[in-house]
Amino acid sequence: MNALSRFVDSGKAMLAYGLTAAGILALALVSLQLPTQVDTISVAWLPSGLALALLLLRGRRAILPILVALFVAGLVHVYQSAENDPTRSLDIFLAVFLSYALAPLTAYWVFWQASRGRNPLSDYLGFIWLLGAITVASLAAALPITYLAAQTAVQGSTPINEVLLLTWFSHALGTLTVCPLILSLVREPMVARLFYRPLEWILWTAGLLFIVGMTLYDVMQALFLLLPLMTWSSTRFSLSGSMMAITVATFVALACVFLQTDPNAAKAIDTLLGETLIVAIAGTCCYVRVLLADRERVENSLETTVEERTRELQLTNFELKDEIFIREQAEKSFRRSSRHFRALFENTSNPIIVVDRDTSIRQWNNAAETLFGYSRDEALDRNLLETFIPLEQRDELAWKITKVLTTGLTRDQIETRVNSFDGTSHTILWNINRLQEEDEDTPVQIILIGQDISEIRETQNQLHYLAHYDVLTDTANRRLFEDRCRQAIASALRHGHYCALIALDVDHFKRINDTLGHDAGDELLQELARRLQNNVREEDTIARLGGDEFAILLNQVNGADGCEKVARGILNAITEPVRVPSGELVITSSIGITLAPLDGKTYDDLLKNADMAMYRAKKAGRNNIQFFSRDMNEEMQRQMALERELREAIREGQLDLYYQPMINARSGRIVGLEALLRWNHPTRGLLAPNDFLDVAEQTGQLQQLGEWVCHNACLQARAIQAMSPAPITVSINLSSRQYNHPQLASRLQRIIGDTHLDPSLLALEIDERVLSDRLDETARTLERLKKLGIGLILDRFGSGLSSLRLLRELPFDQVKIDKDLLQQAPTEENTAAIVHTLINLARQLSLTVSASSVETAEEDSFMRSAGCHLMQGHRFCPPLPSSGLGTLFDEVSKGRQLLPEDQYSLPLRHHNPNDRNH
Repeated sequence: MNALSRFVDSGKAMLAYGLTAAGILALALVSLQLPTQVDTISVAWLPSGLALALLLLRGRRAILPILVALFVAGLVHVYQSAENDPTRSLDIFLAVFLSYALAPLTAYWVFWQASRGRNPLSDYLGFIWLLGAITVASLAAALPITYLAAQTAVQGSTPINEVLLLTWFSHALGTLTVCPLILSLVREPMVARLFYRPLEWILWTAGLLFIVGMTLYDVMQALFLLLPLMTWSSTRFSLSGSMMAITVATFVALACVFLQTDPNAAKAIDTLLGETLIVAIAGTCCYVRVLLADRERVENSLETTVEERTRELQLTNFELKDEIFIREQAEKSFRRSSRHFRALFENTSNPIIVVDRDTSIRQWNNAAETLFGYSRDEALDRNLLETFIPLEQRDELAWKITKVLTTGLTRDQIETRVNSFDGTSHTILWNINRLQEEDEDTPVQIILIGQDISEIRETQNQLHYLAHYDVLTDTANRRLFEDRCRQAIASALRHGHYCALIALDVDHFKRINDTLGHDAGDELLQELARRLQNNVREEDTIARLGGDEFAILLNQVNGADGCEKVARGILNAITEPVRVPSGELVITSSIGITLAPLDGKTYDDLLKNADMAMYRAKKAGRNNIQFFSRDMNEEMQRQMALERELREAIREGQLDLYYQPMINARSGRIVGLEALLRWNHPTRGLLAPNDFLDVAEQTGQLQQLGEWVCHNACLQARAIQAMSPAPITVSINLSSRQYNHPQLASRLQRIIGDTHLDPSLLALEIDERVLSDRLDETARTLERLKKLGIGLILDRFGSGLSSLRLLRELPFDQVKIDKDLLQQAPTEENTAAIVHTLINLARQLSLTVSASSVETAEEDSFMRSAGCHLMQGHRFCPPLPSSGLGTLFDEVSKGRQLLPEDQYSLPLRHHNPNDRNH
């Protein structure tokens, strides 16, 4: 678009240059047809007028086309003169071209230097400067021609002085004829302005024709008649019309002079007389018209000024009347405002007090009486500062009042507390204003307008507390803790000391919350916060970052030894018994410590390091202290890599389900399969859940993994039924997070519906430790699962203290003996007695008893003799991939026995309470 615009602009410029050159060349051809007694001089050189007008209108942009046109005109002139004397062609061309160029350029330069850009037709001084410039420029243009004539003068040729005058008047006539007309047409471009008096134009044309006829008798006498004719046009026509008439009359006069005079026979002095007469008449009439135009402009300006002054006087009269009316209204308004001000002063809810330089009370409104408890009479002449302002704020308020009184400051603001008569305290925002009377002798007073912002300040303090502190424990929140940590780190870096960040997490807090309830958990956190406050200094900061996670900032500690001393005191204080409604509770915590700037120089790095140290403390058995080390960061990087790889495994199908058969202890028939998750890692091989479930739980992928296991187990369960002649139940393990998810039942119902599995072929194994003591909520969850037709298996039966209660109140179909009890039962009589009791209890409640992880013949024999219904373990069959189940069922159908052939029963000694020697 820009390129197109530049092309259009360049095209317009070229067109303008072409028209300029064409106009000048056309006038040059006309002028060459009017020669004088000297063949290089015309009667009137018209291109000078057009060139000067273009220079005045367009400035230096017109120089190039003008010179080009004059160059061509010079060539034409030389071509015509070469017929008489070809040997002088170059001299003639140089003299002619120089003369043609000097006339407009010199006139333009002289006029610009003299008038500084003034319009030559705007006033008479401008036109006088134009006449002077034309005169000087014409003289300059005559010099080259005169010099050429002097160099080539011969006997009988035209005298040099006459050549000079002929050239001078030729350029002067041409310029004066064309230039004012072009300028006037640009100033008044409408053609209608030329002929707005048609009758006078007709009469004027008739007069011109009469003078033309008179030239047939005597040219010189007839030229004198042009003066009244041109004067008529200059006084009656518009500016452009006058210039048009003068130009036409000049052209006619020049034509008559040329036609009536033979250049070869007449003398040059005769031509000079005619040119002089025409120049004088034309110049005078042009000057008269410009003078009249200037007079009209001045008259119009004067009339405009008079009209404006008249309007101003009228407006002033109106304003004076308005001012008188306004003053009357102002007096009424002042009286009314005084009444309103008095009512406002007395009835406003803001206390308003007027005091003098000594802060003695001079005025006191009703709101001040209500706030302070003093009547107006009791308050007057009392000192405001000494009576109502607290001692620590008196100096500041006195300084504010003095500043308003003694400086140019007219108002100020301050917030203070005030004491009322009844002893209550309020927070007041005072606007302090100077009360200046019109009478300078009247002492200056101060008016204090108060606003009770006690409730606002209290609300702001509460908002500030909520934004920076934990409401439950009255410790700093994450935002305030981060700010103080950044300040402590900056101070440590600047002064070269240490600061430490301690991350603390209560061990098994969720179990406490679930067991004792959230109210007891909140009381426990409050007690924990109090113990932490008692074991750190005032300059240290304790923060609750969320849940049971606390952080402690230690300022200026003595290295790792100082940190360990503080952390040890905290650890010991936390382990002291806590009283709860049901008795006493002993809690432990895991503590991670990191030092700045040794371990990091930013808050984010320190918090991350402290968290890693705390998790290391948990993995080390809890209730201990761990300092951050670089290998923790490497372990965290490994966990992050494992997290990333686990996401890719889910996305790329690297997960698989393995199945371990559950067999009947008597017949050896496969009655069920337990689905076990495996990960076919591309570099580490086959991974069991213990290798990656912790990472999945920490990164929030456990629910996604659990849903994948449920969905694929249900899909493969349908295929398994086709492999076995009898129905096979597929069981899956539920983690704590899966079991406690509020949408567990709805998700399983959706998966069963999507896979079209008979729900009786699906069983869920729930760890006894997952079930909380809130049996009502647990019973509702299990009942919802039971209504879906899913089998329920209590896993690790006997690992907790609530086994009997769970069997009695929850709808389980099967129990699975804890593998720790199973491994100890063949060799420990007490454990054997417990297992016998658990199995007998389950059988009495009509529950199926199963045992997993049966590895040895002793374990096999013991569980069989104890009455276990189902058994599972590597002794019978290891976990198989889903692709190997078909082969297993084929082998079983062909007679393969999963029960080992070396079955035997060891005699077991039953527990006798009276026997103390076992």
